[in-house]
Amino acid sequence: MKKQLLIGFAASAFTFGANAFCGADNNWNNGCSPVGKVAIVKGVGTVAGISRNQNTNNTVNPDFAKTSRPCPPFCIQPTAPFTPARVQTITELDMIHAARDKADGDSNIMLVDARTPGWVKKGTIPGSVNVPFTKLNSKALAKDPMAVVDILVKDFGVQDMDGVLNYDKAKTLYLFCNGSWCGQSPASIRALLTMGYPQDKIKYYRGGMNDWQLLGLTTK
Repeated sequence: MKKQLLIGFAASAFTFGANAFCGADNNWNNGCSPVGKVAIVKGVGTVAGISRNQNTNNTVNPDFAKTSRPCPPFCIQPTAPFTPARVQTITELDMIHAARDKADGDSNIMLVDARTPGWVKKGTIPGSVNVPFTKLNSKALAKDPMAVVDILVKDFGVQDMDGVLNYDKAKTLYLFCNGSWCGQSPASIRALLTMGYPQDKIKYYRGGMNDWQLLGLTTK
């Protein structure tokens, strides 16, 4: 009798624990578990449509599972590869906050996916715009500088005043590519610095899609 009571108590406690975290309608199919839902940070589940995969058995996208890539070109990027330029290296939370501010109407912010379109089709950060590094790097600048100027003016808010670039209303750019082994967004950032883009208006998300996917964050 005592053994049956203990089993019943344990079962009740387990059910209560699940309900306490997941609500009365919890079930295993919606990714809810007794340990609670998977939040971005404590108490925050969704920001600007971005959340984390609720399946705690989820694994990383196979496109980002490879551990060894030939270097060059896939060399590990330094933490601050643009020194002495004051380009800030940022985290996922910074990207999420930027996406939130953009969604709230801040037109001075732009999330820039610097990868080629084929990679973007596999998933990118919600709210980002694809400006491939092939159109914004040193080679593109040497080949056709006016094409690069067009990107700065049409996409980034730079003003072309009779051949002089005015950056007063330039957007703050949050650039990313595939991760710490990817040199695509760094190539774009170096081109921007060469063009005189304000250093404090350039942010470098070093972790890129590799870390974004690893954390189970929403892609589009």
